[in-house]
Amino acid sequence: MARPSTGSITPEPQADGTITFRLRFPASGVRETVLLHERRACDCGCHGGWTQRTAETELRNIIAKVAAGVWERPRRSAPVPVKRMPTFHEYASYWLQAHKDGVLGEKPLGKASYKDYRWRLSHLLPFFGPFLLDEIDSDLCLEFKAHKLKEAKEIAEAIAAGADLRDERNRKIKPIGPSSLKRFLDTLRTILDEAIEDKYIPANPAHGRRLKVKVPKPKRTFLERDELIACEDAALSQDPSLADYARAHREAQEGSGEAAVALALSEGLRPPQVAARVGLSKATVGFHCKKFGRSAGVYVGRRALVCTLGRAGVRASELCDLKIGQLVLHGVEGSRFDIPDAKTETGIRKVEMTDDLVEVIIEHIDRLRRAGFDTGPEAPLFPNARGGRMCRQRVGEIVADAAKLADERMRARGLPPLPHVTPHTLRRTYISIALLANKFDIKWVMDQVGHADSTMTLDVYAKLQRRVNRVHGAEFDRLMREARTHLYRNDDGTAVESEERNPGGVLDGVLDGTPKKAPRKRKRRRGDTHENDSFAGKDRRGEPPFGYGSTRFSVVCSTN
Repeated sequence: MARPSTGSITPEPQADGTITFRLRFPASGVRETVLLHERRACDCGCHGGWTQRTAETELRNIIAKVAAGVWERPRRSAPVPVKRMPTFHEYASYWLQAHKDGVLGEKPLGKASYKDYRWRLSHLLPFFGPFLLDEIDSDLCLEFKAHKLKEAKEIAEAIAAGADLRDERNRKIKPIGPSSLKRFLDTLRTILDEAIEDKYIPANPAHGRRLKVKVPKPKRTFLERDELIACEDAALSQDPSLADYARAHREAQEGSGEAAVALALSEGLRPPQVAARVGLSKATVGFHCKKFGRSAGVYVGRRALVCTLGRAGVRASELCDLKIGQLVLHGVEGSRFDIPDAKTETGIRKVEMTDDLVEVIIEHIDRLRRAGFDTGPEAPLFPNARGGRMCRQRVGEIVADAAKLADERMRARGLPPLPHVTPHTLRRTYISIALLANKFDIKWVMDQVGHADSTMTLDVYAKLQRRVNRVHGAEFDRLMREARTHLYRNDDGTAVESEERNPGGVLDGVLDGTPKKAPRKRKRRRGDTHENDSFAGKDRRGEPPFGYGSTRFSVVCSTN
């Protein structure tokens, strides 16, 4: 048995009088070298301050990590800002890298946040990049705002005129909106705040009333239950149907290529697999698929995707990352999705699945297996056409296609059209139905959808309350009628009909269908005073008019 390598350390004197320790060791079949410097504040990644003893300890730890398969080559640490006045490009690059590494901020940036900041800087750097930090003033910041507004207006006018604008990656160019402009200015403001902390500038020129951008609140809604079902049925009809292919096989001429293609498709095979099985070209198979009228035989799982969004409330990004191994279909606590979520204590959010959704998912996985997709634990539950991870944009397209078809069907039946439907609309729809199904248990719904803040859940709750409870007006009228009865009654407690039913309003006899009568005067009795007793502290029964539990007390206090 070969003796395990212990590596070697070679001290090397430097021109400045310090020593560099050269560590050599094998890793993955390659001879690796790591340099540890004695000088302080080294920027190569070793951080400096090494001695012979600490270098030997570090070598032993590196060899242990190599044996465990977790060793990585040291990376150069985030550069510290130089004391000369940097340009905005230099300082913004340092700021982003420091945030990514966790040097600035409470924790390192995630992939999505890092990508978002790079996008924001792609708009800031072309304008502010060459300027030194102390050259950026409020006028320059205001000029940037005017430049982006003018640019957005020109792009919108060009698109309205029919121009097909593209970027360097051949993607369609869209004009930025108020929300994007606000994010650019917020990032500029944040970077310059850090420059104040580093003593580069005395004040932040990006702060000011003139740089504020008002972002209109987006109109977000959710679907009614029948509208969600319409979207699910539309998505089902947009996926290839095995039953339709089986029927096409029975109707085709026996022994023909059309019958062979229909038979293979009825077994769930994809067009390339069908072509290899029946010995026809892909073009011929595609021709027969189009004759059958179903999206060229490509199964995407549209219904399962829409049902998962609308019946489990997962985010579009969570749906894209969902793997088959994260499904628990026969657990002791019931069927669920185990979704990674950093906001929970365990790092896993358990999303319960209904029985109907379980049946849809099982059928979906069976279709994936028939089509030749990987159905192992690490395989995506909703793969793209090549079997990889589906992107969020594709999820949005599938939802939009289903909503468009559902809208056409509902209009044809004389029903109201659907609102604008996105994956987030289906998530809010799940929240609305879950609140109803669980008797408005807000805490449980927040745990299901992964909300650390209750703002969105309470927003849906408020809108749902306005939709569901439609008897407030009738209840209000009932209380007012009781108050009228309490006010206009005789000494014996009986109501005065003329005063009760005809208070002299313009709609008397119209709303209740009774003929209008003139109010009857009450005869003055002995002992009556000029002021009505009911408003002097005692009513006709000797009770306080605003006593606890009385009708008038309830009406007054109901406004609190």
